[in-house]
Amino acid sequence: MSGPVLVTGAGGLIGTELLPLLEGGSARVMTSGDRHRCDLSVPGEAAALIEAVRPGTIVHLAGGTSPDRREVYRKNVLTTVRLLDAAARLPEPPYCIVLGSAAEYGDASGDLVTESSPPRPVTEYGRAKLAQTTLAESICDSAGLPLTVLRPFNLVSSRLPPSSALGNLREQLLRGRGRERTVECGRLDVVRDFVPVSAVAEAIRRLVASPVPGQILNVCSGVGIELGAVLRALAERLGVAVRTIQKPELLAIPAAPRVVGDPSRLLRWTGMRIEATAEGLARLLLT
Repeated sequence: MSGPVLVTGAGGLIGTELLPLLEGGSARVMTSGDRHRCDLSVPGEAAALIEAVRPGTIVHLAGGTSPDRREVYRKNVLTTVRLLDAAARLPEPPYCIVLGSAAEYGDASGDLVTESSPPRPVTEYGRAKLAQTTLAESICDSAGLPLTVLRPFNLVSSRLPPSSALGNLREQLLRGRGRERTVECGRLDVVRDFVPVSAVAEAIRRLVASPVPGQILNVCSGVGIELGAVLRALAERLGVAVRTIQKPELLAIPAAPRVVGDPSRLLRWTGMRIEATAEGLARLLLT
């Protein structure tokens, strides 16, 4: 595809890992956070950005969570609609990569989650991400825009915010003092497919280099790891003993017992395999 690679949300968790990968290759990279800074949810601003950059590829990472329902939909759904509507008006359609989420699947009933598994989101964020994917597919299909949707599973990074389960556990452990530390938490028996942020960035890099339009791809390892096992690995790595206190408000947060993805399509289309162990995740969280 001719034209630069436009990355939205480049200052976020995935974007900061992705930019060096893209800039280290042959791609010409531009972001929505430099001289083209704009609010993609505002009418006209997305169009102005697209007109200024005229991208050959769009990597749409902008989004996020919020306790406010309207804000969740503004960040994830409205920005996507504005951006793709603007891209559809370019004379040469850019290749679009949109970041969805495993939260779109919700309660997967214990099976390996494939890209064709029926979505049953249990959170407002998951419902917003599903709406984002549905509308992105509709817009791109109508306008002839090549589209790939990536659905990363549970992200792991030492830069995770405390609002995430792993980020919360990490912060409390590091904030504590002494050989014994107390951690306030929700359920620790949930099983998740944990994915390094660097792996998501690498998947995007490969797609930019070799597009696979028309696909939804899980970014996952296929390995289920209990959240409590990661906490124990963190404690062991820090050389501390942990006492847990389960808080009612955290236990009340909706959470499927087990969400583990099927990585077959990711391997087929990108050649990627993602390895995950509790010990490796603890090492990454403390890097």
